[in-house]
Amino acid sequence: MKRIYLYLSGVGVALLGIWLVLWVAVGSQLPPKSSLLGIDISRLSSQQATTKISAELDKKLAADITLSIESKEFALKRVGSAITLDIPASISNIHRRSWNPITLATLFFRAKSAAPIIRTSQEDFDRAIQVIERKVNTSPQNADIIYKGTTPQLVRSAPGKWLPRKAALRKIASEWLRVEKIELSLREKAPRISDAQAEKLMEFAKNATSAPVQVTLQTEKPVTLTVTPAVIAQSLSFIPGSQGELNPKWLRGTFVNAMGSQWTSRVVEPVNASFIMSGGEPRVQPSHDGFDVPEQKLNDAFVIALGKSGMERSVSLALEPVPAKITTEMAGGLGIKEVIGSFTTYYPYAEYRITNIHRAARWMDGVIVKPGEIFSYNKAVGERTEARGFVPGIMIDKGVFKKDWGGGVSQVATTTWNAAWFSGLELIQHKPHSFYISRYPPGRESTVAWPSIDVKFRNNSGNPIFVDTSYTNKSVTVTIYGTKFVDVETETGQRTNPVKFTTLENDAEECLFQEGVSGFTIDVWRILKRDGVELKREKYRTRYRPEDRIICTNPKARWMNPPLSVQRSLTS
Repeated sequence: MKRIYLYLSGVGVALLGIWLVLWVAVGSQLPPKSSLLGIDISRLSSQQATTKISAELDKKLAADITLSIESKEFALKRVGSAITLDIPASISNIHRRSWNPITLATLFFRAKSAAPIIRTSQEDFDRAIQVIERKVNTSPQNADIIYKGTTPQLVRSAPGKWLPRKAALRKIASEWLRVEKIELSLREKAPRISDAQAEKLMEFAKNATSAPVQVTLQTEKPVTLTVTPAVIAQSLSFIPGSQGELNPKWLRGTFVNAMGSQWTSRVVEPVNASFIMSGGEPRVQPSHDGFDVPEQKLNDAFVIALGKSGMERSVSLALEPVPAKITTEMAGGLGIKEVIGSFTTYYPYAEYRITNIHRAARWMDGVIVKPGEIFSYNKAVGERTEARGFVPGIMIDKGVFKKDWGGGVSQVATTTWNAAWFSGLELIQHKPHSFYISRYPPGRESTVAWPSIDVKFRNNSGNPIFVDTSYTNKSVTVTIYGTKFVDVETETGQRTNPVKFTTLENDAEECLFQEGVSGFTIDVWRILKRDGVELKREKYRTRYRPEDRIICTNPKARWMNPPLSVQRSLTS
């Protein structure tokens, strides 16, 4: 019995000795074989480990995050994305020594790699990722019906792609600092209108241009007009409905333009109240109600008639009063005292540009902004679609010219931005073009795109303001009436950091010729004064990227393009 007691006592002393050795070996600091992101932090205090990790990861923590999306690389701004490594919290996940001998043995013999704790903000990430989204997201292409001449053709649908933000942020948080490049996947977005839905309307589309439509306007002396298949093909469109179906739509603006004086000489469009300066004071120009066919009635009558044949292809339309949106009483009650800001820009002739600039200016004309309210260009002008009277034109997309609806409306946006600039109103939002367009003041211009890229300003004058537009075939003017509350001066710096453009050749049919413009950086200051005393100085820095010189080598690339020989001579 004594021998067993001595044996157990010996074992106990041995185990105690082993425990004591492990206790000392593990130590009071971070245990041996501890690491974070491959950095050895064994036997360091938490503060020492934090300092070491911060020093070794300094460059990685400050660098942009490289993303790979469909084999293309993009740099995500880490600071703007609010993605950070919480080093103290990551270190705290490593177990320290305890009284448990098994835990001590584990801490001493086994490698311990702390899981990095990444702090994120979905709101900040959503804002930062938009720059990349604009380059990778594509809208789904609805099936559609268009006319080539008077023959309808089916445009087949195509899915779009989009980056799921929450899933992207989760993956970035799990892989950042562990891999050099983070792979993100796009998801597919189905179009609202399928090929089958569009095919259902093909028979209607064929019948619509099979013969003319006779239109009788019920005036004092009724008059009958003939709407030819060519005009029908221009004026008839097909748009998605609220239930995901494709519906025929009669485009009033296109129809009126196509009919010309045959229509406009027999109807009277409403005229909004406006202002002119007389004797140094603003005077209200009275509004006038119109006498026309309401848009919905015009649409319904034509859609019904286009589905018929023979003598039934006729429409009888009664003119009705159409009130002005801004009446004389509304304008007169604003207490307008003077012009507080006005600006004019000029543009070279192009049929699409005239149509779109005039349309945008008309939608914006007469907007009243009460004190404290924010003016939005996109809200005032609306989406640039065929149904709202816009036509295809040249726009800048990702630094390259492309053809799209409403091309040219940035002319009105730039004019509006400058009118607000010189009014002294609070400037809320604008986005310069990616490369410089010489007809605009450098550093003081703006592009727009539906629905996110906008021109916004707040009416901080303390009194109502009235936005007035006027235009010719060469210029557009935006004038803001109200009560002057500040004086505005402008200072423009020198062009710095020049960047030479490159010359490229494009063999695509949709290619648009670009002459090439060098990039540069410029600073512009807006100085607000009252009674000669400076109140505020605002600085705006614009970095224009170089506009590549693009030569279109495909002989079918003719839309707004000079001949290839001319393209080469212009750039030589």
